[in-house]
Amino acid sequence: MRVGSMTLAFPCLCSASTSAIMRNSNSIMVFLLLAILSLCKPNSLACNEKEKQALLRFKQALTDPANSLSSWSLTEDCCGWAGVRCNNVSGRVVELHLGNSYDPYAVKFNGRSALGGEISPALLELEHLNFLDLSTNDFGGAPIPSFLGSMRSLRHLDLWGASFGGLIPHQLGNLSSLRHLHLGGNSGLHVENFSWISLLSSLVSLDMTWIDLHRDVHWLDSGKFQTLQGSSNI
Repeated sequence: MRVGSMTLAFPCLCSASTSAIMRNSNSIMVFLLLAILSLCKPNSLACNEKEKQALLRFKQALTDPANSLSSWSLTEDCCGWAGVRCNNVSGRVVELHLGNSYDPYAVKFNGRSALGGEISPALLELEHLNFLDLSTNDFGGAPIPSFLGSMRSLRHLDLWGASFGGLIPHQLGNLSSLRHLHLGGNSGLHVENFSWISLLSSLVSLDMTWIDLHRDVHWLDSGKFQTLQGSSNI
């Protein structure tokens, strides 16, 4: 810019300010993108420490000849353990898929892949557990633990063919949220009074195959269930 005989030069403040703003905007965009991606990452929240310790105590009471629970260790996030499913938001354990994937008839003869031992009451500390599958394992004729009836969040309980025996505990009638109950395949089980089954108001699927029901059959009302598998021992 000329003023008389002088030439005045002004720095381009507008250009410099625009560049700085663009750089800051790009940095903010990158930060926001990384934050969003971290939220979308599956199992981004580590499992609850109390529940992790409970699962380790549960494992300690089991026998595991095939070492199928080898991933269950202090150094690993329990949401990544074999058979464990967690809620992606809360990190709480919601499902345990521990059914034996091998031929259940072969298990009865060799037991090489089946879990056994005892079912620890440490499971009670999994307050959000809604799915428990222990099917086709080998618990050696042990009774079904009555404390399972205190796990009020359960919606799916599968103990099919897991070599349980004795009286089916009436405490299972406390599982008002239960939709699927599979107790079949355990020929050592029996019932004396099955009136508690009427308390399972949410139940739609019941499997009692091979179970001795001859002492109490008046409860049978197939209209109550979408799926009902009875017993040859009635």
